[in-house]
Amino acid sequence: MAQWLKKRTGEVHPTSRPSVTKSKSSIGSMTQSQLNVAIMEMLELKQDWNKCEAVCRGNPITDAGKRKQIFKMLSLVLIPLMVLSGMTANSFIYSISSYNNAENIRETLFFSTEIGGLLRVLQRERDMSALYVSSIGPDTKDFLLKRYPETDESLQNLSRWPVSDNQPRSEFQTKEKFVGHINRHRYQLDIQNRTAKDEIAFYTDAIEVFIKWLFEAIAEAKSGSVWRSLVAYQEIIVASEYLGRERGIGVTFYAKGMFTSREDYLLFAKSQDVANSSYRYARRYSPLIKDTYDEQLSDDPNLLRDIRNMRNQIRSNNSSNFNPSLVMAEFWFENMTKYQEIIRNSQKLVAANVDTFLSIQADRDLRNIILIAGIFSGIIVLSPVIIFAVYSLTSQTQKYSISIANRTKALNKEKKRTETLLHQMLPESVAERLKRNQQVDAETFSECTIFFSDIVGFTQISSVSSPLQVVDMLNSLYSSFDESIARFDVYKVETIGDAYMVVSGVPRRNGSRHGSEIAAMATDLLDQINRLEIPHLPGTKFKLRIGCHSGNVVAGVVGSKMPRYCLFGETVSVAAKMEALGRANKVHISESTYDLLLGNNNFIIEENRDTYVKDSILFSK
Repeated sequence: MAQWLKKRTGEVHPTSRPSVTKSKSSIGSMTQSQLNVAIMEMLELKQDWNKCEAVCRGNPITDAGKRKQIFKMLSLVLIPLMVLSGMTANSFIYSISSYNNAENIRETLFFSTEIGGLLRVLQRERDMSALYVSSIGPDTKDFLLKRYPETDESLQNLSRWPVSDNQPRSEFQTKEKFVGHINRHRYQLDIQNRTAKDEIAFYTDAIEVFIKWLFEAIAEAKSGSVWRSLVAYQEIIVASEYLGRERGIGVTFYAKGMFTSREDYLLFAKSQDVANSSYRYARRYSPLIKDTYDEQLSDDPNLLRDIRNMRNQIRSNNSSNFNPSLVMAEFWFENMTKYQEIIRNSQKLVAANVDTFLSIQADRDLRNIILIAGIFSGIIVLSPVIIFAVYSLTSQTQKYSISIANRTKALNKEKKRTETLLHQMLPESVAERLKRNQQVDAETFSECTIFFSDIVGFTQISSVSSPLQVVDMLNSLYSSFDESIARFDVYKVETIGDAYMVVSGVPRRNGSRHGSEIAAMATDLLDQINRLEIPHLPGTKFKLRIGCHSGNVVAGVVGSKMPRYCLFGETVSVAAKMEALGRANKVHISESTYDLLLGNNNFIIEENRDTYVKDSILFSK
């Protein structure tokens, strides 16, 4: 680009252009460190990194950079592998826990069946013992003695003792101690003066210890999806126990013909109500119970009717209507035993249903454990192979770093050249839209100011100059103009020969400032042209003719192979006419431009009184 220096005489001449020496040192002639720096510059990477960036980034060509790259690539592989291993291990632990939990619940249910059998025989022994003390006789004694072997056998068949050694009551700490406790009570039954209420309380106390253990065992097990069935199972156990109490108290009622105390009556009513309430809750938590209950009652439709009638008799407690009767006591006992067995069958059905579900779950968990173990083994086997493959791939990638960097450098250079050329041909906003493959439609600008200028006597100057001198002269002059107009809010549209076209307000709108921007630029160019002389014609100065006009235009991109940003409209024609009819080294403006400059005291404006020009104005700064 030509530069203009002011001499002592006040004239300005273009200086010679500085020569640029291109270094053509090849890659092969560089040292390793020089090559690293050059490639880093090609990639436009910062080297003034902080500690965090220094750890995360690095030159992939240096040895340290290679190690960082390999470390990062291996981390990208190892971290997912570690996460996958952790997730696999977590799933493995969960499956084992679920499998163990299902097996524990199944074991608890299986053992609860044994406890249920023990509770059943203890309840029957309780009822017969209460009947015996209520009506001592050979028949009742025979009933009671038949129950002792059943209780002893059920105790012996227990696979383990449910109550822990921490039990504060010593008679329940081991099976042997409990058997001794029961036998002492049996031997002392005829010696001690015990009542039916005492017998019911003694056996009920023992039964409640086992029921409490059963509840604690089920509560400790993580029931998960079978909790509703387990709750129903617990409620059936409670209902069965209170039915047993109701049966025992009812036996004493028929053996004596009445309740001897209000407490016995209230205990019977409570036992019946709690049994019914617990069974209702059990049916609510497990629909299977109701179906089984109805099906079994359909086989013996008179059972429930007889029990209802006898319950009403017992609740009436009218001694005048009843006499002590072992037959009625036995009939009550048999009916309630049948009814209790129906309840127990529901309990067995719920237990079997839960066991089936847990068995399926345990099998599924076992398959998951085997599958996860296989996946985990595969991860352990494949991890070294994957790590080696990543290491090899990273090493191969690093070998192409120099080649890629060289290509990147060339590509960046060409990209910058292309962008520079595009921005010289088109406004930056338009160029950016074209780069994004967006359509640039023609746009109407309601107000702008257009500047035209040409060199006075250019034809005469060209006739005495060589073509190279003309090109050099125009290049030097307009390069100087280009530097000057950069200080103003204007856009250079084009140069054709000695013509120079500039616009303000297009493509960037600036309100009403376009007139003053063009005027200020024009006076600045005139001030600059007055200090210049033609390089190859010493003593000959440039003369510039300028014309300006303000109005509306249509602007758009024309052409595809060589696109140009062009202005169309009457404003362009008027501005060109103003320049053609102007005077040398004067700015010829139209009335519309004059209106925009009113009130601006930076310019001296006078009317052009040439006879061939009307409605135009000349001004100077």
